[in-house]
This record gives sequence, structure tokens and C-alpha cells, in this order.
Amino acid sequence: MTWARLAFKLQPSAIGFATFVCLGLAGLALSLPSMLAECGSRSATDDCRTIHLFGSPLGDAVGMIYLAIGLAMYAVPLVLGVPILTSEIEQRTAMITWPLAGSRLKWLAWRAGSVLVIGLVLIGVIAFAAEGLAAVGAPDSDIGFAQHGARGISLMTRAGLMFAASLAVGAVVGRLLPSLLIGVALAVGLSMAFAVLPPYGVESTELTAAEADGGSSFMTGGAYRAPDGRPIGEDEANAIGQAAFQEYSPELPPDSILPYSVSYGVAGSRYFEVLARESAVLIGATVLVGGVAAAVVQRRRPE
Repeated sequence: MTWARLAFKLQPSAIGFATFVCLGLAGLALSLPSMLAECGSRSATDDCRTIHLFGSPLGDAVGMIYLAIGLAMYAVPLVLGVPILTSEIEQRTAMITWPLAGSRLKWLAWRAGSVLVIGLVLIGVIAFAAEGLAAVGAPDSDIGFAQHGARGISLMTRAGLMFAASLAVGAVVGRLLPSLLIGVALAVGLSMAFAVLPPYGVESTELTAAEADGGSSFMTGGAYRAPDGRPIGEDEANAIGQAAFQEYSPELPPDSILPYSVSYGVAGSRYFEVLARESAVLIGATVLVGGVAAAVVQRRRPE
């Protein structure tokens, strides 16, 4: 593990920050299920009030943990990736290390590769803990798309792409603070892209009531159907419903003559199909962005 010690010696603050954040979040995610189970028992104490503070979203401990994990998914790769090149350029050590290495690409592969391995291990700890936390809300073990992007493989592939992007920004800009600011803006852009890219070409279908209500499906839209099953628009559905209520007033009309809503999306049972496609796309993008960083390092002046 000499490479790990050397990587820590070169970036002690960044790796120390990443370790503290990742292990802290993983510890919280692993301990939270038992806390929730205790608060759900009859012997729950007043300490359980810390789990739900006045019923507000800020008191939702699970939601807060996943929010923190989502932020760490961008912050940790950013803090680890940007200084790899900016520190060498700003401190002018690149003028010595790059010629001594013989090949800039070999130097970059070692420097970035060692930090990437450390980062993926730390993010992997969070991903494992978050996977277990997501399973708490799925007693039937069908997690599906629940907390997708903030757990498991999807968390690691997104963090890997953010690391490559941070490395490329540091290579192009060459200054730590501007690179961090650009990296923050890039993280916002990536988060927006991650929200609109799924389900990666997997065709949406009409979901059953159980699939739509279970919380494990990926919802893409909804529609209305007439009592006879034909598709109708929202205005027509409202008109049919109002006419039925007027006809049977003051009694309630039977459900058989009322329009009903249907949901479209990808069922949770097809989650791994979407995950495989997403992983292929993100890994390919990571390799491409890493290639951009390597090309910049190969051509730029070491100062």
C-alpha cells in the first residue's frame, strides 16, 4: 500500500476530508435503520423526537442522509480531482516531476489512478451503506428505482464521472480556486443531466396500480382513460366526471362510470436493465473526459 501512503502524502487535506465525509455518512446510514426501528417500537423514548423534528422535511432523517450523500457524490470527487494538476502547476513542481517521469501520461495515470482508487473505495462504502438504508423502506426487497443515483453502483459511476470532469477542469484551468468554482458549476449541470437522462432508451409502459403505488418504479408520465378504457385528455376526463356526479347527486356515482388515471414508466423489476445502460453510458463518458484531461496534460506547459 505504498502508493496509498504516497497519495495521502501528496494530498493530505483532500484525502482526509474525503475520508471524514464518507465514513461519517456511511456510519450514519448504517446506524439509522436501527434507530428508526427503535422509534417504531412501543418503548420509544423522547430521544426519538430528533428523528422527526415537528414533522418538517428538515426533520426527516432519511431524507437528510440522502441529501448529504447526493452532495458528497459531487464534493468528494471535486476535492480529490481538482488539486491533482492544479497543485503541481501552481507550485511549479510540474516543471520537475513531468520531465523526471519520462512520460506525462504515465505520471498522470499513476497520480490520478491512485487517488481515483482511494475515492472509489470511500464512495463505495457510502454506496453500500445507502443500499442498506434504501432496503429499510422496501420490506418486499424490491427496491427498484428508490433513491436511484444516491446508492449502489449508480452512485459510484456518477462520482467517477465527476472525478474525471474535475481532473479535466484542473488540467485546463491550472489554478485551484477557479477550478473549484468551475467544478461546482459543472456539478450543478451534471446533476440536472442525471435527472433527465433516465431511463436510457428503455421503453416506458403503462404501469399496474401496484407498480405505480409501490414507489419502486420510474415514473415518466400519466394519462386518463374513459370508463370504456379508451385514452382521453384531462378536460374530457373532468367533463365526464362532473356529468357523473351531477347525474347521481347527492349520491356518489359508481366507479365503473368514472374516468380513471393511469401511470406510465419503467417498472422496478426492470431496474437492472436501466442500471446497466446507465453504467455503460457513464463509464464511457468518464473514459472520454479522462482522455480530454490526458490530452491537455500532454500538450500544456508545466507552469
